[in-house]
Amino acid sequence: MHLITTLEEEKTPYYDPRYFYPARLGDVLHGRYQIVTKIGFGTGSTVWLARDLFQWCAERFVVTKINAAYNPASPVPTTEDELRISQIVSKTDPSHIGWHFVRTLLDTFTFSGQYGDHVCLVFEPLREPLLLVQKRFKGKVIPPEILKIMVEMMLHALDYLHRVCHVVHTDIKSDNIMMTFEDKSLLERDVRDEYRNPLPQKRCADRTIYLSRNNYGQPKRIKKDNWNNGELLRAPEVILDAGWSYSADIWSFGLMLYELLEYRIFFRASEPVEDEYDDQLHLVYITALLGPPPREPLEKGRRTSLCYDSKGILEPPIKIPTGFNLEKRDMFIRFLSRMLKWKPEDRPTAKELLDNPWLRRY
Repeated sequence: MHLITTLEEEKTPYYDPRYFYPARLGDVLHGRYQIVTKIGFGTGSTVWLARDLFQWCAERFVVTKINAAYNPASPVPTTEDELRISQIVSKTDPSHIGWHFVRTLLDTFTFSGQYGDHVCLVFEPLREPLLLVQKRFKGKVIPPEILKIMVEMMLHALDYLHRVCHVVHTDIKSDNIMMTFEDKSLLERDVRDEYRNPLPQKRCADRTIYLSRNNYGQPKRIKKDNWNNGELLRAPEVILDAGWSYSADIWSFGLMLYELLEYRIFFRASEPVEDEYDDQLHLVYITALLGPPPREPLEKGRRTSLCYDSKGILEPPIKIPTGFNLEKRDMFIRFLSRMLKWKPEDRPTAKELLDNPWLRRY
């Protein structure tokens, strides 16, 4: 491949090859995990499928995330945060039903590189995001009888994260909900395919940049100050920078369910020409649906003055769309409506949503 081509992690902001570990296919990490193919990358890590060589267990594949020694794109130590949260989620209460539906940490280790230490996290491999599963159904819509089963699993997972682990996910969307493997022999097939027909590679003086097959998101501890969610699923308190907690996940979860069942976006908060996200337009659509916001979230918001005047009116005035409402008053719409409330405290918890009549009707 031509050397002027930038690939994968090279395209991320503030990329500095000194801090990324130069992993190669065939490398054995921690004397146990043999790298077989690359499956993801981010601004501060690369993610690899590896063969577990531990002699006292049956052969298996794992996912190994190798964090950069330093991530100039992040102002806070996200690696330590991710490790701590992963350990909390993995160990807090394995007897909780939701524990079985969250990604738990199998192993962690640290090794030294030329420019610092690399923290590695080891997980079970996951197959593909729910977004791709959705596209396989007729009309790209997941049938309600199947979606309800998935919703129950996800709500149990959220209940575990929120109520037991005190963790806010912050990145709920269908391309971050990963499915497990029913047939793990597919991993062996992909490994053979990588060996026989390797994906394009870029060879540099001190490393090889590989193309990857997948990518992953990560949860965050409630004390974190940043929100990583896709713009169109953001709760109003996130848009206004009014502080957020578990209920912001509930808002995002509701909008994600609508997209899964209808295969269309609930709030089209982007300019038609530039197709760029517009937070004020987003608030317009929320106002059209829920009515004017109460004073409390406006008073708390550090960005309120950018969108509203002193009387709580959108500034500059924007015409509220007409005919934008929840026309169908069926059980799903009532279920969804409970999650879409201006006030975070008015939204139900994940545990409360598990008792909703919509989930009981198959």
